Amino acid sequence: MSRPHSHLPLGMLVMLSWRNIWRHRRRTLITLSSIAIGFALAVLMIGLGDGAHNSMIRNAIKLGEGHLTVQPRGYIEAPANHKYLADGTTLLERIDRLHVAGRVEPRISLQILASTASNSVGAGLEGLSPLGDQRADLLRPQLVDGAWIEPGDLRGILIGDGMAGKLKAKIGSKVVLMAGKQGGDSQAQLGRVRGIFDSKVDELDDYLILSDIQLARRFLVGEGADPALRPVTRFALFLDDPDSLPEWKAELKAAVENDQVVVLDWREMMPQLVQFIMVDDAGNYIFLVLILIMVVFGILNTVLMSVLERTREFGLLRALGISRYHLLWLVFCESLLLSLLAVGIGWIVAGAVHLWFANHGIDFAALMGGSTEMMGTFMDPVIYTELSGERVLQLTLLIFAATLGSGIYPAVKASRVTPVEALRT
Repeated sequence: MSRPHSHLPLGMLVMLSWRNIWRHRRRTLITLSSIAIGFALAVLMIGLGDGAHNSMIRNAIKLGEGHLTVQPRGYIEAPANHKYLADGTTLLERIDRLHVAGRVEPRISLQILASTASNSVGAGLEGLSPLGDQRADLLRPQLVDGAWIEPGDLRGILIGDGMAGKLKAKIGSKVVLMAGKQGGDSQAQLGRVRGIFDSKVDELDDYLILSDIQLARRFLVGEGADPALRPVTRFALFLDDPDSLPEWKAELKAAVENDQVVVLDWREMMPQLVQFIMVDDAGNYIFLVLILIMVVFGILNTVLMSVLERTREFGLLRALGISRYHLLWLVFCESLLLSLLAVGIGWIVAGAVHLWFANHGIDFAALMGGSTEMMGTFMDPVIYTELSGERVLQLTLLIFAATLGSGIYPAVKASRVTPVEALRT
């Protein structure tokens, strides 16, 4: 005659699991402490990584072409001075009708040859509004000599200190700006150095020349553009809320994109930066995996040792009629409670670490020898930890899943205990 199995109410199951966890208080506290410290290290590494990446992205967007860029289709694949938006006035009106929450900056980017009596170098001429443009706002404080160009200055140019060294130019020096035309001829404009900047990015300091947009537009007129239509090579859009980028991109595409015009976001404009961030993120996740391995072995050791020490107890429970199913759930519930404790205590410690570095930061400039240049952009000297809601959920689920998963094997082992063999131990 078979013996009916006893059933454990849920409340009784949880109570027994909680008491079992704290049978060996010291072991449990050591395990939870190691998880909390590991969790805090993981949060710190991920937070600093995200903070550094976001700093690089923000500066790259300001130095570059904005969150969104409207430009000639095919320009990014094969840049050329004859590729431009001929009717800038009409296109700007269509963009303005969308009432984009941000700033729209017309720009003209050209590939030129800059020459002085001493030397000639290839350069990129960027024509923009000297006042109000994001790139201008970022570089104006970086002037090391001279003054910023004034609106309407049809001769004034700004160069980086790297280019100034190559051209042996100083304030007031004449620089001939020469560009090839589509037909094979060339055209030139004369510029005078009004100021020299040090952007902290060698690629820009060696290559970039800034001018009023009217000076750069003369080269487009030489290509056949009508100056009355205010031709440009692109419109750079800087959004007040970067999170709204997908919505504004979709609206811009519907409003202005056609066979000649394309709308691109910063990721499409700077694929190398995106790839660098992905590779760097992968390195951070390798560190996180090492933390998870430590967590798994910590939980596994705690629960498995608890199971092995209670083999006789489990045999007695089986003899009293407790089913394998309920025994499995008893041990698994212990792992569940331990996982919840690990995540809770882990976030208390990790949250405190994150809040400290989110307010005080780390001076990376000192750690990197004074230079934070990277991938054509730069990090702010002091980096603060940043964690998005998505990252918080991701880290929580990873730690919880790792701790909970590590209790599966001990639970299965406990459920396989047979009364006779267990009572003999």
